[in-house]
Amino acid sequence: MSLSEILILSTCAAIAGAVNALAGGGMLVAYPVLVAFGLSPIAANATATVALLSGGIGAQLGYRKEMKGSAPFMRGLVVPCIVGGSLGAFFLLKTPPRQFAAMVPGFVLLATILFAAQAQITRLAVNVHAKLMGITAEHPVAGENPVPVTPSTTLLIAQFVISIYIGYFGAGAGAIMLANFGFAGLINIHQMNGLKLWSGMLTNVTAALIFAAQPSLVSWPMVFVMTFGAIAGGYLSSRIAQRVSQSSVRIAIVVIGVAMAAWLTVIAIRQRTG
Repeated sequence: MSLSEILILSTCAAIAGAVNALAGGGMLVAYPVLVAFGLSPIAANATATVALLSGGIGAQLGYRKEMKGSAPFMRGLVVPCIVGGSLGAFFLLKTPPRQFAAMVPGFVLLATILFAAQAQITRLAVNVHAKLMGITAEHPVAGENPVPVTPSTTLLIAQFVISIYIGYFGAGAGAIMLANFGFAGLINIHQMNGLKLWSGMLTNVTAALIFAAQPSLVSWPMVFVMTFGAIAGGYLSSRIAQRVSQSSVRIAIVVIGVAMAAWLTVIAIRQRTG
């Protein structure tokens, strides 16, 4: 691997790590770059999943104060996340590479839309729950409105389905998870983000272990380079979070996502006609 390739991968991972920490959606940055580096779509997905784990774990630690008292709720999410992530990874490995390559542009575009509408989707879910329960929907500060002791069966089933998608591809799943928590009655956005990171981390760790066990699937030199970049990006993002608005980050990622969906569509068409 040349010095220029190392610099490009490190920068890509740093941006992806920062985006995940600030707003979510780092896979939309990492995946297309790995495809451009010559990895097959499935190998790029697996490599990005493993490489970005460190950033997700670091972000989870950043929410430890907001998650005080929610340990029983977090334990309830373990089984659906692990089982769903395992199934998603299994389905990915069983998908023919050409079929997955044809599906990816649609996934990227869907993820971009979900990413762009994440705040609106979450707000809608919270408001719908509030109207059904006859209460006022507000977003209190951290420490107020503690999460329920245990998650409902409906929430767990929904998280299981979401985790299957995360294990399979995952980009854009953060918006769906926030909506799921909103429909369940959680209204503290800090706690919801913490639970989102926790669920995503459990699912991605599970999928990453399955991918890592497959011979020659994960590009370990790229993982090594990108891991340090992801850590650096996550750390630096905490420093610049107060200077860069999340709306600016979202606009940039939406533009990238739409461009990447178009680019991947062109590649898939060329592969079919070539």
